Amino acid sequence: MVELASEFGTPLWLMCEETIRAAAQAVWKGLKDYPSACPSYAGKAFLCLAMAALVKELGFGIDVVSEGELTTALKVGFPPEKIFLHGNNKSLSELRLAISNKGTKIVVDSLSEMQDVIALAKEASAVVPVMLRIIPNIELDTHSHNMTGHATSKFGTPLDQLDDLIALTRKSSSFIDLLGLHAHIGSQGMDLPPYLQIADVMADLYAKVREKYDYVMPHLDLGGGLGIAYQRHDQPISLTVWARSLSERVKTTFAARGLALPALSLEPGRSIVGTAGVTIYRVGHTKELSEGVNYLSVDGGMADNPRPSLYQAKYTAVVANRMEGRPDREKQWSIAGRYCESGDIIVEEVRLDAERGDLIAIYATGAYNYSMSSNYNRTAKPTCVLVKNSKAEVILARETCTDLLRQDRMPSWLK
Repeated sequence: MVELASEFGTPLWLMCEETIRAAAQAVWKGLKDYPSACPSYAGKAFLCLAMAALVKELGFGIDVVSEGELTTALKVGFPPEKIFLHGNNKSLSELRLAISNKGTKIVVDSLSEMQDVIALAKEASAVVPVMLRIIPNIELDTHSHNMTGHATSKFGTPLDQLDDLIALTRKSSSFIDLLGLHAHIGSQGMDLPPYLQIADVMADLYAKVREKYDYVMPHLDLGGGLGIAYQRHDQPISLTVWARSLSERVKTTFAARGLALPALSLEPGRSIVGTAGVTIYRVGHTKELSEGVNYLSVDGGMADNPRPSLYQAKYTAVVANRMEGRPDREKQWSIAGRYCESGDIIVEEVRLDAERGDLIAIYATGAYNYSMSSNYNRTAKPTCVLVKNSKAEVILARETCTDLLRQDRMPSWLK
């Protein structure tokens, strides 16, 4: 880490390809006994051309939620039939792009969106494969901002409105290929039972659709959201156990209702890339206040990692250039970012032997750091480097002031 910080500068995002590959293999191991399963990577966690190409090589599908993410997947030659377009408010241009790339699956979020998809399918004389996202009324034990399966979620169709949505899709079967249902209850989950409960809810719904419409939906998507270890006390479920447990539950619940096994999708994102990432900062000024609060200011912060400010995310920090430390010189620090917000605190409390010029490593920053980053205070985004077998190459170049100015336009009356 010290060598890479010297070569590429700080702040610096590091991603370990071997960790990503190991996570993907763990998912595949958990699904090996399911007859037709293909996991999808949730691109919102971290996506660029290199990551899309790696996901493709690993045999995963990919979930995208915008025109930019969809274009990134298509740019590396991702097969459209392995792309799922998500989102609660897709634009017409995003829907058209998905429909024009035949085979791309649209995860429909609402009745009004289905009406848009039908109209665009007719316009294109196409048959569009769709999944229907439901609200399963299952609450995950996580931060409220990470919950998506509760009754008042902005994502998905409530169960009491699902019948109207299915009726519309069956009425429009000349243009809509209803593959099945999708549910996602949230992220950073540490307990298995809520995930298993999704399979039970889905099996009941698939049985009802078969009974009412004499139609067997061939695909099932149980979402993702598995948590990772950000701190020493975190104890997430292993990817293999999670994938195996869900796939076994599907086999049991569908068999109990006399249903054929559907093709199965899971959508891990954070759990694939989260622990593969490390962020390196350099300490600038330090400040010791009489009230006992000591600030260790670094050259990044909420613009490259907004998660602590958004929902009090906790991280593990070490001094990268002095890992052995000097215990007699340790003190309590708050690691403060450089941005003009009092809430720009990366780690609230940590004991470190640190001083000006040291390198601070923040672990488990592979998910939702780059993808949620900004140019706040008109600052440029850091470099991201992919590491494999002791090699390191840039996959996201450091922005410059020229990049920041590129989209600026001056109105005629100010020239």
